Amino acid sequence: MLRTLNTLLAIRTSITANMLIYYIQKLPLLGKLVHNSFYANLGLKKAVSIIALIITQLWGFMLRFAYLGILIYLPIAEFVVGLSEEEKHQQFVHIFAIISFVVAAISSATVLEPKREKYVAVKLMRLSGKRYMQASLAYRYTTFLLYLLPAMLLFGSLAGVSILQAILLTIMVTMWRVLAEYAHLKLFEKTGIVLIKQTALVWMIILIGYAGAYLPLLLGKVPFTGTFLLSLPVCIVITAVGLIAVFQLARYTGYGGVVDAATKRDDPLLDLGRMVTESQKKSVKSKESDYIIDVNEQGKLDGKKGYAYLNAIFFLRHRSLISSPVNKRLVIVGAFGVVGVLLTFLFREQLQSLKWNAGTVFPFLVLIMYYMSVGENICKAMFYNCDLSLMRYSFYRGSAFGHFLIRLKKMMGLNLSIAAAFGVSLTAIMAAAGGEWLNSELLMLWICVISLAVFFTIHHLFMYYIFQPYSTELNVKNPLYYIVNMGISAASGACIFLRIPIVPFTVSIAALTLIYLVAAPVLVRRYGPRTFRVR
Repeated sequence: MLRTLNTLLAIRTSITANMLIYYIQKLPLLGKLVHNSFYANLGLKKAVSIIALIITQLWGFMLRFAYLGILIYLPIAEFVVGLSEEEKHQQFVHIFAIISFVVAAISSATVLEPKREKYVAVKLMRLSGKRYMQASLAYRYTTFLLYLLPAMLLFGSLAGVSILQAILLTIMVTMWRVLAEYAHLKLFEKTGIVLIKQTALVWMIILIGYAGAYLPLLLGKVPFTGTFLLSLPVCIVITAVGLIAVFQLARYTGYGGVVDAATKRDDPLLDLGRMVTESQKKSVKSKESDYIIDVNEQGKLDGKKGYAYLNAIFFLRHRSLISSPVNKRLVIVGAFGVVGVLLTFLFREQLQSLKWNAGTVFPFLVLIMYYMSVGENICKAMFYNCDLSLMRYSFYRGSAFGHFLIRLKKMMGLNLSIAAAFGVSLTAIMAAAGGEWLNSELLMLWICVISLAVFFTIHHLFMYYIFQPYSTELNVKNPLYYIVNMGISAASGACIFLRIPIVPFTVSIAALTLIYLVAAPVLVRRYGPRTFRVR
């Protein structure tokens, strides 16, 4: 067992070390110092492997802190005002129980997970499937408990959960997840069904589960999940059946067939890179019907020349790629508005008692508009269907500034339409809530939404022209692109925690948008001819 576990860790750290070397090579300046010979330097690889192991362990702790802090504690502490300590306790345990005990137990199963590491260990290195799975499961749930416990002690105590209860919850969820592993295994053994591959069913359970987790909090209801889950009989039963599952998994003899089923080389879930590449190419492939242009549509090309004509043809011949993500977002925003208005009418008194207003929405606007903007989808479509061939020519790269401005105008119109629909939905919800809804907060809300739509339009197109992250297979290989986007994502999350007052927040967003709007064209004009190229 220990030898297999050591081999398992060696595979994981080696993969992580190779990834670190690869991405460091892609960094400017520093990348030139890292040569391909580093992959064969055993002494250096050992040092990098140690760093990789440390990073992996720290990442495990960080994920649990982020999970409990953002998904469970933050909604209780920040989104709802006036909860008592007992209510915080009950809501915390309820949300944790639904997401960790129900949703995660159904949507995740290590034993049947198609994984490249599993293929390398069992198929290429000829490790015993039984020994590999025993070591993998033992490591998975030992670290699961160790990673989760500190985060549970911290956020549980903040939510009124005692130290003993936090420890019990951590042990119980670990035992429950082991039991779920065994249930997945027996289901596959009896029926041949791999539950985690039933995508439609799994996502339906995820959506229902998350709705069930947060709905009592939004409706001001206090569930008694915590009282039930932390009762002595339930604690004993869950721990006992979990230990039985541990024993059954340890003595299980059919791991060979299970691993064979999970490591089929033609399984796209195993070859994650191939799956992503095929999915990305499919997502930017045009329909045949798009190339049929009728007389009315032909009029949109009249009077256009040069790059204006080229881009008009592109947007016309790939209209389904352009309109589909926009239409989906408009439908989502419309449904959000309708449902929001209905719920506001039904639970107006509860919302007023919880002091909900426009200011509640502001911290989430950056994150919402980041995901609502369609810039990244369109940039992929432009690269695959237009720029991939043309950017090989110096005249096209040299004119980067010209087609940047043309595309910026088009994309800004699309994102502003989404922003307008979102603003209308929020306005309707505020009107349904009653009170004086025509106020300065509503004006600030509209300014923020429109500014963010403009900001993210510029951002996605600027990142495309300056970093051009896509390879010929639509893989993203520019580490700076990752770093900048991670910074934007971190800033979006920070807005939720910082709770900046409405006026300074709005002024900051509008000012940053204006600066970006002025700086981006200048930088593209100067550096675009060199950076806008095939990787």
